[in-house]
Amino acid sequence: MNRSTLLRAAVAAASVSLLAACGGNASADGEEKKPSSAASTPSGADAFTVTHVGGPTAVLEIAGQRILIDPTFDAPKKYKSGMSKIKGPAFGPEKLGKIDAVLLSHDQHDDNLDGKGRELLKDVPVVFSTPGAHKRLGDHITPLKSWEQRELKSSGGTIKVTAVPALHGPDGVDRGADGEVTGFVLSGKGVPTTYISGDNASVKVAKQVGDRIKKDIGAIDTAVLFAGAARTPAILDNAPLTLTSKNAALVAEDLNPRKVVPLHTDSWDIYSEDIKSLVKAFKDQGIDGKLVDLEPAGEKKNLS
Repeated sequence: MNRSTLLRAAVAAASVSLLAACGGNASADGEEKKPSSAASTPSGADAFTVTHVGGPTAVLEIAGQRILIDPTFDAPKKYKSGMSKIKGPAFGPEKLGKIDAVLLSHDQHDDNLDGKGRELLKDVPVVFSTPGAHKRLGDHITPLKSWEQRELKSSGGTIKVTAVPALHGPDGVDRGADGEVTGFVLSGKGVPTTYISGDNASVKVAKQVGDRIKKDIGAIDTAVLFAGAARTPAILDNAPLTLTSKNAALVAEDLNPRKVVPLHTDSWDIYSEDIKSLVKAFKDQGIDGKLVDLEPAGEKKNLS
């Protein structure tokens, strides 16, 4: 190899090293190439995604683990409780894939745990829920009281799961065992701190939870808010049992997460407000840029 050839090779090698350090790519002759779209999408332990199944049901991929929220997989039907499911899930349990854990806000109501959802729980390694759910569903449920913590470990790291308060109705009500619900916080080293509200209707409770998260854990990266203003004439004179659109926007403004994942606005007849009213409320507060568009249901959305 002559001197000229050696010089060109050295320049090309230097270009590759420099571009790699800056996040770019280069060909063997030193020409820069743009990174592919696949390279910009996190995978494995680095993935942070959400897939909306329908209603409150979603799959979070975080820190190398796949976590299912409030499993509801029945086809449309009317339940003994009087509520009706009016739209089926984006896909069934057979297409769900491996699930490492379930976060179950509560088991008492069909819109958060339906027939097929109950069947699925027995095949999941870990199910976190309320003490009441443990009594009703059995020992495969790990009960968590508010602010109690457990860990989920995998090759991708450790996720700390913290149960947090939720109020299934307006401020000041006490619905007893029927209204026992929980929210969750996911956190840990390299884990985006994620607040999952569960069926909470109270801005005050969400603010108290947010204040403690910020103090004890740190800034909230992502908030998964159950909205839809669920109502039923049989409970509290039709008062909202989950966040109204306006209150969801107020909660998001106070928590100030980087992103907001809106759940619990579709597929059931108990919702008095939908995703359109939620988007409007967020626009009115000037924070609609935080909302994650979950359409179409069943499509994985990047949260990184």
